[in-house]
Order: sequence, then C-alpha cells, then structure tokens
Amino acid sequence: MKKMIQGVATATFLLASTGSALAATFTPSFADYAFPGTQFTVDAPANTYFNAHYGITISNAYLYKDSRDTFDGIGIANGTVAEIGSPQTGRIDFSEKTDYVTFDYLAIQSTTYHAYATDNTEVASFAAAPGTGTQTLTAGSKLIAYLTFESTGGYGTVSSLTYNFDGKTDGVNNGIPTVPEPETYALLLAGLATAGMLVRRRKA
Repeated sequence: MKKMIQGVATATFLLASTGSALAATFTPSFADYAFPGTQFTVDAPANTYFNAHYGITISNAYLYKDSRDTFDGIGIANGTVAEIGSPQTGRIDFSEKTDYVTFDYLAIQSTTYHAYATDNTEVASFAAAPGTGTQTLTAGSKLIAYLTFESTGGYGTVSSLTYNFDGKTDGVNNGIPTVPEPETYALLLAGLATAGMLVRRRKA
C-alpha cells in the first residue's frame, strides 16, 4: 500500500514538473550578420543566414546601426533603405511557431506591433509611442507565426527579439513547454484520493 501511494505521488510530481518546465528561450544578435554601412536592406542571403541560425525570416525591413538605439545600437527597421520616410510595414516570420515574443524597440515615430497566428488571426498588438522600451506579446491558446511592425515614416524598429526556439528548423519547436491535459491531472488526483481512502480503511 505504501509503495502504491509513493508511486502515485511520484507520478504527480513528475507530471507537475513537466507542466512547469522552462522553455528554451532564444535571443539572436543582429550584430552576428556583417553588413556594409549603417543601413542595409535585408536580402535573400541575409534571410538564409537568419533562417538557418535564428529560425526567422525578415520581410520589408533593413538592418541599421544607430546610436539612438540604446540597447546594442543595431537592429531592424521597417521598410527598405530606398523607402525610408514613407509608411512601411516590416514583418518577421518564425519558422517554428512560438507562444510569445519579447522585443526591444526604438520607435523614432509611433509604431504599432501586431502578432499573428498561422491562420492570420491577430493574437496580440502593442502601440509604441516615440522612444525606447521592451514589450512582450503572448498568443494565449494559439501560437505566434509572425510579427509585423508599422509606422508612418518607416522608422519603427526591433532592436532585439526573444522567443521560444530550440535551435533547429525541423518543423518541431521543442522549445515550447508542453502542458499536460486537464484530464491527466484529474486521473492522478483520483488515484491519490483512492489511495487515501484505502489507507483510512486499513487504519480503521
């Protein structure tokens, strides 16, 4: 009887530990990719690098080096170099979906950030006033497939990103923690309750 109770308790502990496991958070550095000058439109070779090393693809954006970026002085801004000054929307696609994304930003102009699920449903958004800051967007019951950032002058930026990525673009993001189904918890609780009843009967 004692061994049975210990077994159920151990299973409950292990399951709870699995549900609260830390995710494999990943923060790439845009400084890893060498580019000439202080403004460089993200092209196909750059995206090949970003996808292979970061698990992301960047659209309609340029890499910049700017002393006003007090985080690390480098990041991506919406639009291309040729289109700086006109309304632009940049986009970052996650090769393997993530349950959240945290980003540092330098908003030279007011910038709106949107997170979307695979079905193009918006799951979160944030409007940044001019200045710098850090923001986290979560997807609730869905996963984030891509992030957009838009401003009237093409001066909205993402200085850095943090998201769940296991380091391999193989279609399965092992960085996202799995949470056991409620039914599984219910079965374990029922087992503990049964074990408790048997102990009480034995003592009686």
